Amino acid sequence: MSNVPQPLVSIIIPVYNAEKYLEETILSALNQTWPNKEIIIVNDGSTDNSLPIANKFVGPYVKVYSQVNKGASTARNKGLSKARGDYIQFLDADDLLSPDKINSQVKQLLGNTDTLSVCPVIHFRTDCTDLNQLQPDEKELVYYKETNDPFELLLAVYGIGPGQVGMIPVHSWLTPVNLILKAGKWNENLTVNDDGEFFCRVVLASKAIRVSNGVFCYYRKYNGTSVQSMSGNRDLKSLTSQYNSLILLKHHLEKFRNDDRINIVTSKNLLILLILTYPKYKTLTKKITADIKKLGNISYSPVMGGHAIEFIKNIFGWKIARLIQYWYHNILHS
Repeated sequence: MSNVPQPLVSIIIPVYNAEKYLEETILSALNQTWPNKEIIIVNDGSTDNSLPIANKFVGPYVKVYSQVNKGASTARNKGLSKARGDYIQFLDADDLLSPDKINSQVKQLLGNTDTLSVCPVIHFRTDCTDLNQLQPDEKELVYYKETNDPFELLLAVYGIGPGQVGMIPVHSWLTPVNLILKAGKWNENLTVNDDGEFFCRVVLASKAIRVSNGVFCYYRKYNGTSVQSMSGNRDLKSLTSQYNSLILLKHHLEKFRNDDRINIVTSKNLLILLILTYPKYKTLTKKITADIKKLGNISYSPVMGGHAIEFIKNIFGWKIARLIQYWYHNILHS
């Protein structure tokens, strides 16, 4: 490697009011053992101390840019416009990477500009004091398999088969920049599941997926009691963005390949979203219900919460369970 030019990796970190965790995240990027890197921090109109914290790190490896608050997708696109790297590493401002993560993935991708590398995710709580003691969830490892058919990987993550719908976080990937040029920029009209829509296009633009085992990305978890979902946000704008992203995912998959299973995975994800919209947002609930009926009703039961709510769901159905859940969180705790 010493006689061969080392590819540059651009680490793009969008930041909005992340003062509590930002320094740890930047250090996680700086501590990457891959030597040829640049860290691009885009301050998305933060009103806390995020910008001063970021500015402390400005130097040969770190550049900081600011914009009026426009959302993470716009911030990532700004980061892409400033990036000079051969590979792109997205990293949210409260998440972390194991030190050899990028090093392992770059070596895996050398000479393969149409291939993506992915590594397993470890979920952690903010009060965790030793990340080295944590391991990936065995149920999620099923998504981290090498394949020369990226379409099938997407169907697996979106819930084909009897299992639950999964997710691969944004910082799990290392992406050759030419795949992003081929797939297109982040959709700035989406505020939630914008990462899912973006990487659907990137994965479909690739020819193969390689898995880098033994290195990890760390995904910070803030609670674990909500419906299995694409985001913790529950306002109408966020839920509408989730809906729009799912319709786009269906379009991207259908454009790539004609496959009846696309309707199945779309229905699964729409059902998860339907539970989140019910009973508060009647118009969106009605639209999603009509879509599921048109796609073909499915026998699927998303995880809604702990043992008590799952018991109620299994006996009385998801609508009763959701009403109790909604009443408990929005009436008793209002």
